[in-house]
Formats: sequence, structure tokens, C-alpha cells
Amino acid sequence: MTSASKNDDDVFGRALLDWAKGGTACEVLEREDGFAQLGAGPEVYLAKFRDWPVAERASVRLMQGRVLDVGCGAGRVALDLQRRGREVVALDTSPLAVRAATIRGVKEVWRSPLEDLGPKLADFDSLVLFGNNFGIFGTPRRARRDLSALAAHTKPSARIFVESTSAYFGGAPGFDRTYYRRNRAKGTAPGQGRFRFLYEDLRGPWFDWLYVSPGEMNELLRDTGWHQRRVFKAALNEPYVAVLEKVD
Repeated sequence: MTSASKNDDDVFGRALLDWAKGGTACEVLEREDGFAQLGAGPEVYLAKFRDWPVAERASVRLMQGRVLDVGCGAGRVALDLQRRGREVVALDTSPLAVRAATIRGVKEVWRSPLEDLGPKLADFDSLVLFGNNFGIFGTPRRARRDLSALAAHTKPSARIFVESTSAYFGGAPGFDRTYYRRNRAKGTAPGQGRFRFLYEDLRGPWFDWLYVSPGEMNELLRDTGWHQRRVFKAALNEPYVAVLEKVD
């Protein structure tokens, strides 16, 4: 980035909106230690079902009832569920992502943080956090807190379909032995990082993101009210989807 770069609180939303209108320029993901890589771009965030990760495609058939698509972005998941005749609400905190999803044809899009929905969560049977969106919890402590809150507000039969990628096999951006060992040495989770998005001449704010292995997720779920009912896996460096159900 040049000295002319400008701060923008919704950089990724701006990229999503551009892609929804036909744009093709990719975002850049930068980590606080200086690591940076070209992002996935519209090919991933606007992907059709046939191009989704294996684990996502395999888990969709278990979704039931009314669905909440959490961190919907430009609406790829909600659009596919609509096509299947499912009742789905798309959710995102970004006003520009909400616009992008609406432009692309998602019928119902809410702008709100997940934690602000409270009792409204009881209206949903399935919560979907695809796109590595387990990461939105940011840190293990927040993951436990927010998952416990979800258990308190969702109906007894609710399921969460949550995706992550292990930090240990090259699938998470820039996570190698040096990085996750450094995390352990300073007392943070191996798959925890602080990132920001760069897009064209814009730079976004820093945010925490968390990658976990299936085993690490299982540990985080302890005493939150949830357990892993099933895990859909592919290669070790690819995303997996855990289907979470309430503990009896």
C-alpha cells in the first residue's frame, strides 16, 4: 500500500459490493506481523454450489427448518438455500455486504451482530457459519462466551453448521510452525491471528480471527451447551464443517 492509502471501516464490504456489480479486483489479507497474501476474490465469495468446499456441500443436506446464514457476505449460501426452497435469513454486520447480498437476490437480509439477536435466535432451526466463520469469535474466550449465549437463546433442537480450517497443515493463511509456536509461547491460541483487509487504495481496521482443528473446537465447546454431532472433513489443509447440537 502507498502513503495515499485511506482508512475505511468496511473495506471488505466494499469489495463484496463491487463484486456483486461485476468487479473482479481481489482483496488482500494482511496479518499484523507483515505477512500478506492475495485474497480469494469473487471466485470464492460468489461461488456457485458446485465450487464450494467439499465439507460445505456434504453438510447442506442436514440443514433443516428456518436457516440463519451468519456472516453472509454477498449471499452465496443464502442464495443456494433459497434455490432449494428453504426459508433463510442472511445476516451480516457490514452495510455494504447487506447491499451486495440484496443486489444478488437474497430476499431477507438483516444487518446486525449475531450476539445482538438474543431471543430472535429461537426462531431458527439451523445457524450456518460457512466461509471459515468460526473465526468471527476471534479468541477462545470469546468463542466460549458467545457459544454459551447461543445455547441459551436457541431452541433445544437447533443445530449450528460451523466451518474452520486447522492451523497446522497449510490451509490457514500464513500459519506455519514458526507462527503457531510463537503464539503458544506468548499464551495465545495456535490458530489465532490479527488481520486486516486491503482493497484498491483502502485499508480496513484490524480484527481478530481464529482457526481451530476439530479437536481444538471440541475442547472449546466444553461447558458451552454444545457438542460436535458430526464433522465433515476433506484433506487436512482444507476447511471442515462441524455440525453442533445441544448437550442433553
